[in-house]
Amino acid sequence: AMQRLLPCFVTSRALAPPWPQLVARLPTVAVEPPLVVDAVRHVSTPPPLPDDEVILYRERNGWCPYSERVWLALELKRVPFSTVLIDNTGGSRPSWFGGTTPRIRWADGKEQGESMDIVKALDDRYPETPPLFDDGSAGLVGK
Repeated sequence: AMQRLLPCFVTSRALAPPWPQLVARLPTVAVEPPLVVDAVRHVSTPPPLPDDEVILYRERNGWCPYSERVWLALELKRVPFSTVLIDNTGGSRPSWFGGTTPRIRWADGKEQGESMDIVKALDDRYPETPPLFDDGSAGLVGK
């Protein structure tokens, strides 16, 4: 009776490749995960971060779709980056951070805000990676 109710599970289970084959297919497990720093632990002074690396400043609790947008775009482009989690609820916002989230500090030291501007800039700054937008859609986004 269970096979009639859940045929996709029974069929899928029999066809699923072994775990080592799945891991070999996943590009994200082939790279080191990004450094994640919680700014709550660095309220008065900035955390020590690499000067020549992309830094994503995003909200701390995972509630912000704009921060998520930038994070996912960085992952899709496979850009190495570190993350600093910023408390936007007012409790432990660090004194050294005066911007909004998401915010990115590019490897050249320049900073940029606004999630869609950052996502568009990823295609310009990393043209050797798969594009996030095709030729016609980039100009339509954000209008």
